[in-house]
Amino acid sequence: MRRAVVESLLCAAALALFAGMLLPGLSSPLFWHDEGDTAMFATRILEVGYPKVHGPRNVLYEFGAPLAVGVKESRDAYIGKPWGDYYFAVPGVWWARGSDDPHERTFRVRLPFALAGALGVAVWLWGVLPALPQRRRALFAASYITLCAVSISLLLHLREARYYALLVLVLGALLAVHLRSVVLHARARRRDAVATALLFPILFQVFSVAWFPALAWCAADAARVTWRAGDGAGRARRVLRALAPCAAGAALTLPALVWFETFGVASRFAEAQGAGVARWLANAGAVLAHFARHEWLVAAIAARVAAFVFARRASPTARETTRTARAVASRLCSFAAAYAAFGCIDPLVYERYFVALSPALTLSFLLDAFSCASLLAESRRGLRRAAAAAIALLVTGSLAARRGEIAGHVVELRTPVRGPLDFVVARLRERYADPSALLIATNYEAQPLMFYLGSRVIVGLAGGDLARERALEPDVVIPRRRWPRSLAELRGFLARARWDEERLPVEDTHYNQVPSLSPSAATPDPHRFTTPVSDPDAPQSLRIFHRRMAGGAGQEGAES
Repeated sequence: MRRAVVESLLCAAALALFAGMLLPGLSSPLFWHDEGDTAMFATRILEVGYPKVHGPRNVLYEFGAPLAVGVKESRDAYIGKPWGDYYFAVPGVWWARGSDDPHERTFRVRLPFALAGALGVAVWLWGVLPALPQRRRALFAASYITLCAVSISLLLHLREARYYALLVLVLGALLAVHLRSVVLHARARRRDAVATALLFPILFQVFSVAWFPALAWCAADAARVTWRAGDGAGRARRVLRALAPCAAGAALTLPALVWFETFGVASRFAEAQGAGVARWLANAGAVLAHFARHEWLVAAIAARVAAFVFARRASPTARETTRTARAVASRLCSFAAAYAAFGCIDPLVYERYFVALSPALTLSFLLDAFSCASLLAESRRGLRRAAAAAIALLVTGSLAARRGEIAGHVVELRTPVRGPLDFVVARLRERYADPSALLIATNYEAQPLMFYLGSRVIVGLAGGDLARERALEPDVVIPRRRWPRSLAELRGFLARARWDEERLPVEDTHYNQVPSLSPSAATPDPHRFTTPVSDPDAPQSLRIFHRRMAGGAGQEGAES
């Protein structure tokens, strides 16, 4: 009874820690570029039923390729990526319409994503628990939740109004069903087959890149297990039966593959960005460095090696007791390797592509660590103590390496961070009685301005409608100097009229905020745990240009 009480308290404390690190402060800062994209396409779904590119006022298109590549012209539908997160965001966006406060609206859109991410973390755990003896499951669960609570990279991505949390949830559900069915035999096969077939098209809609390695790995693993399980004339037939759920999932996904012109869009994007072996190697190095520095990769590899060595020296009884847990850990590692290898094919690699590997590596580490404890149960006390000390050292070393980001996250939860757009939105709402009447020109993070202000915003990152927009006369110009791609267009507007320049006390950073922790060519300005304040007179401060009216006073009739 005492042990059960202690374990329950440990699980409750771990859950409280995880919730305390995930859920507070979702209202700040305001959306950055990609989150604004999600919110605006969800708004478009509320208006017309699907992610339409052209609306009465704004063009929603920020894909890194020409307009013709990412638009289904027959419906004027955006096909730069599937729509899973857009539709998931619809209830939150509808709820956000009930508030005029930008930060409250931000909270209402982000909250469902954060809750989905928390559920995803739990689903990964549910998938592996049958691999452990009943008496160890509570301690294992508490350990896993605690390690996830200090994986700041994971937490930051789960807090975003984007597909990242949904990827953790859906991919976790798919792997959990696969492991419980193929390895653990903890569920009914027919129900597992149906769930697998349905989860594949959902995964494609959440993040199409993950669909390919997940399908290939699940099919290969199911075929391998079935082939080894028996022999005789019926073995090939049993393998085909084992592959049926993956085949059904592929068939159900095929219409979406065709509709989104997946291969054509990907090839055009790769052409524009450049690809090849050298790029793949550079991407792989960046991914490995990130997971070694910010996640549990080093601990997972060390525990995997230790479990292999100790299993060879342990008694047959100890090997059999830990066989299932070690098999699941091995599969989690092989899946992570396959997923990362495929993901690195993309010319531009971002941390968000690989966020779902965080629970996989955490579980692999713990499964092997718990296995090592069992394998050494009959060993000398000195060896057991040395192994326990080594595991503690792995955890302590990883935590020490990331102590700055853990402390930084605690700080940002207590003192909300404000990005450049927070200052812009607040200033325009203060200066103008009706910001929705404004015509704003900016070269980055156009969609958040559309969402928070209701304004018409032109140019943007992609410049999808420049032929028509060049003839317009904006009321406000916001040049983001870190994004030179469309900056020349804004200079053209500034040269045609007289403007009042206003400098804000914030640095003109690349992003309003971004969840990535590792700086890279794709993400040169990673996550900031404090507001990037700046002297307004400093050259790096953000500037807003307000059009002067005929009398030179500057839009007095529009001001509050």
